[in-house]
Amino acid sequence: MVRRHDASRDRSKETVGDPGDVAPIDRLRSAITELRRLAQEPLFEALGHLADVSKILDDPDVTGGDIRRLRPLSPEYLRVATELEAAARCCLLIERELRPEVPSLGVGAQAQSEAAGTSEPNRSAGNKRHMGLAGWSRTISRRKRPLANEGRRIQVAVTQPPTAPSATSFRPRGRPNTDVAAHVLGPLELYISGRRVVRWGSLKARAVFQYLLLHHDRPVRREVLMNLQWPDHTRTSARNNLNVALHSLRNTLNGPWHELQPILYQYGCYVLNPALRWWMDRDEFLAAFSKADMVRVSGRPGEAICHYRKAVQLYRGPLFEDDLSDDWYLPEQRHLSELYLDALESLGKIYFDLGDLPSAERFGQLALATDPCRESVHRLLMRCFASEYKQHLVSRQYRLCVDALRTELGVSPHGETFRLFRDLTSTSP
Repeated sequence: MVRRHDASRDRSKETVGDPGDVAPIDRLRSAITELRRLAQEPLFEALGHLADVSKILDDPDVTGGDIRRLRPLSPEYLRVATELEAAARCCLLIERELRPEVPSLGVGAQAQSEAAGTSEPNRSAGNKRHMGLAGWSRTISRRKRPLANEGRRIQVAVTQPPTAPSATSFRPRGRPNTDVAAHVLGPLELYISGRRVVRWGSLKARAVFQYLLLHHDRPVRREVLMNLQWPDHTRTSARNNLNVALHSLRNTLNGPWHELQPILYQYGCYVLNPALRWWMDRDEFLAAFSKADMVRVSGRPGEAICHYRKAVQLYRGPLFEDDLSDDWYLPEQRHLSELYLDALESLGKIYFDLGDLPSAERFGQLALATDPCRESVHRLLMRCFASEYKQHLVSRQYRLCVDALRTELGVSPHGETFRLFRDLTSTSP
């Protein structure tokens, strides 16, 4: 078991993949091979024999020794679960990269057989049961909430060429003139000198990096990281675990700067090395939103639109959307989500004032796709429809607002919303 664990640790150091070195289909096959290897871990067979709940509770022949043998195996079970999740995430990330190249990779054999009339009965493309490894990976991905960004769900058709992404599905990649680029709005994506990190050697290393990244403007005390990630451990145990996580993190952040350490330790605190060039979409998002508010107040709606749209494009989804283990960032996640909604609503209002009603409606609908209870956006859409003399759509929008508030919050619309609806739908003599 120790030998397998060490080998897995060695493989985990290969965290940065250069797209020019290995073909995409080979990277995908490697990830699936790793997932299969982990799924065949003998520990799962041991669990079936040692952790049968009914046997432990009902069988009088079970001794205390049988139960005590579970204790040393617990860390190994956790290790296997961690590696499985990491491998599954690797498969999903690479699958996302391969989607535009599906026709050239020969993945569409089943679709071609269906086109030739040789498909199996009761297996239509719209009603497939995802079985086996691929189905298991998709089951894991469903735990995450879908993104509200327009164009986020990409439907792949192997018989048609891929279409260009829309403006709001813009997804920036590794930034030029930066050493480390981190995309944290949505699933975490990390680029080291333009090369993407496709697998983390340790989920704790990723968690520590996320905290340091969001607090990059000030040093973080070692005790803060220890209490955050290992609250139930002794001080010595937490410190050792932190050292292991930081060693894995430094391996992940390893780049062409051999004489520089990406993570510095000074006076009991950790900080990202300022000698390296760091980039984060969250900071770009906040800067774009701040500029948009400033020029809008100055009476320059055209410039405000550009900055608001940049903020909307940068927002791929909630902060650290694919992190299901931590919760310390949730207040910041809610704050950024609110700013995203404010940007969408501001765009809708500016376009409405400029007389561009289709654009105003479009951004209003995007806002409601994320928060259907945002009354101010419902009112904006009602005004748009009234300006187009579409009274039936005004009434429908008001009913959608009432239903959303009643279903989600158990409340009625604000008086301002009702008065607007009455004024827009009343017939004057």
